[in-house]
Amino acid sequence: MKEVTFLHCADLHLDRPFTGANQLPTSILDFVRESAYRSLRAIVDLAIQKQVDFVLFAGDLFDSSYRSIKTQVVLLQELKRLDKAGIHSYLSHGNHDALDGEWATLTWPKSSYFFQEKVEAIPYKREGEVLAWIHGFSYPTRHVNEKRVNDYQRADERSFQIGMLHGNLEGQTDHSAYAPFTLSELIEKNFDYWALGHIHQRAELQDNPPIVYPGNIQGAHSKERGEKGCYFVKLSEAGPLIEFHQTSDVTWHRLSVDIGQCESIQHLLNACEDVLNQESFSSGGHLINIEFVGRSTIHTDLLYGNQLEDLLQTLQLHRDMEENGFVWPYKLSLHSLPSWNRESLKQQSGFLQDILLISDDYKQNNLKEALAPLYEHRRARKALHPIEDEGQLIKEAEELLLTYLIESKGGGGS
Repeated sequence: MKEVTFLHCADLHLDRPFTGANQLPTSILDFVRESAYRSLRAIVDLAIQKQVDFVLFAGDLFDSSYRSIKTQVVLLQELKRLDKAGIHSYLSHGNHDALDGEWATLTWPKSSYFFQEKVEAIPYKREGEVLAWIHGFSYPTRHVNEKRVNDYQRADERSFQIGMLHGNLEGQTDHSAYAPFTLSELIEKNFDYWALGHIHQRAELQDNPPIVYPGNIQGAHSKERGEKGCYFVKLSEAGPLIEFHQTSDVTWHRLSVDIGQCESIQHLLNACEDVLNQESFSSGGHLINIEFVGRSTIHTDLLYGNQLEDLLQTLQLHRDMEENGFVWPYKLSLHSLPSWNRESLKQQSGFLQDILLISDDYKQNNLKEALAPLYEHRRARKALHPIEDEGQLIKEAEELLLTYLIESKGGGGS
């Protein structure tokens, strides 16, 4: 029975900086900086272990148009390992590392094929027989906004047809609309597999033929949560088989703690420690944002002073790189609610109702105008952090004011 096996990965973004986890201990920072390299090596390890026919790298090998010699050599070494194992590799450049960028001239293995700017079909042969055609192209410049899917055509009717396309599914507005396509356009090509790239969130858009975004190989910030890696694919006359394999060893998480179940700050601290010490974090690196949910009087306690920051720093104590990895809480997010009910207060006539109505009408432009003197002040702005979530800041300001008024923490009477 005719069959081919391969790995599909995309969006390596080698040399991409980590963002969103500040003040990491040096040992942890060094570990996460090398994480994309380790994930790439794990992909090659998997290819050799599975003895696949080839590996597809569907765009954005590097993070920018400038590719450091170190990063190129890292990729070169891994492609040489594939070559030594008799495994071919097919690579395309995406919008981040377009062909007009700067790089050193290196000698790549003959078994590694880099696609150029026009869509082309390259045959994969075994013992002289063409088993598959791999179709693809590289971005000539950063911005490829026109459709390229029309340039993909079956090379024959006997072999497997595999399309590599670094682009955006039309209608997905969260990402730049590079090389846009629709599912129906891909299906109409009658290919056996579509190896997509560009979107960092893993997604299986279609089962048969498989149309797959593998996601990036290592999350670099808090929005790129969860397992990262590549797909193992087997195409045969019996049909396609695909399996996801995690290869990253640093994972971003967002976990919840219900403060309604906590009677005190000490109880809340214990609940957070339980989250951080769970067995599933016993190996690898884990960057964790703990979200406080539920309704409790503790919510208003956390609004005062530096309570939230103090709690975070307490959880970070004595957490450093260990032999098998690390667990680092990088952020505490207040998504909980105060003990009093906002909607009930809003139904009551009087001063509190007026505050809530004003708050509902308060726009982000009002906030920017109100804070402008601070952020424009030469000395004051040095001590201020950038505002990440204006809506959340307005919410917290409202809750702080109501807490002073309701719970008499502003020094007034009951």
